Amino acid sequence: MALHSPTHLKGIALSAAGMVVISPDGLLVRLITEAGPWEIIVWRALGIGISLLAVLTAMHGRRVLRSLTGIGGWGVLAVALLTGTQIGFVGAITHTSVANTLVILATMPLFAALIGVVFLKERVAPRTLAAIAIGLTGIVVIFAGSLGGGTLAGDLMALGTAALHGAHLVVLRKAGHRIILPALCLSGFLAALIALPFADPLAIPGRDFGIIAFQGLIQMPVALVLFFAGTRYTPAAEVALMSLLETILGPIWAWLGVGEVPPAASVLGGAIVVAAIALNALAAMLGPRSHAAERPAPVPPPPG
Repeated sequence: MALHSPTHLKGIALSAAGMVVISPDGLLVRLITEAGPWEIIVWRALGIGISLLAVLTAMHGRRVLRSLTGIGGWGVLAVALLTGTQIGFVGAITHTSVANTLVILATMPLFAALIGVVFLKERVAPRTLAAIAIGLTGIVVIFAGSLGGGTLAGDLMALGTAALHGAHLVVLRKAGHRIILPALCLSGFLAALIALPFADPLAIPGRDFGIIAFQGLIQMPVALVLFFAGTRYTPAAEVALMSLLETILGPIWAWLGVGEVPPAASVLGGAIVVAAIALNALAAMLGPRSHAAERPAPVPPPPG
């Protein structure tokens, strides 16, 4: 396939569109003024579950139940990990800045590489090892800037969520693409169920409920469908590069919408992380293809 063939460009456009759709996610959470994190998780996750169930029903018809129950043991693990990411993302975004959350979550591919080495004994390219070292340096800079600023807990939640996303990517390598949407759907319902005992889901003003409903029912499903549609036409490394659009655009939306200006340490650390991941992805795109690289690697869902 030519580098700039119509199908190749179509894949890039679809994945980029998905990231643009999801990029105001942090701002939308910031605009929720009265609902607490647990209430947000209940309705947001429930909306994601309902919407993706509708997508799966449109795809599989009467076989939708089989698509949900046939994910196997790896799929069950993926559901557990994705449930953690849905809870962790809202926890992070409500306890630290949008910039810190999105930049830390962008380290997910680096965590995936480390987890793959430990649990699957995978070989990691030297360029990826260098990217991990550089990316961790950026995270240290961000955390140093958060000390004493009241956002350390949120940063730690974001870091844990990035690790769960990385573990999910490793699971996808074993199970394949077929479990992605079913696992996301089931994790939405499970996250809502877990959050329910800690929430007062009916005590939410209409404005907040409208924002959360929009996120769960429309924004997230549309973004996910567009993002994964791009993986059908474009190599995983390039799709992963498109995911950095959210890392860059998300803080800009928060700045424009609510005047949230990230501290200097977050900007510096974020630049280091984005550069590390972008250069690693570009090297994967432009470098020689190995036999392992010829097999399409699954691409995880965007952090939001």
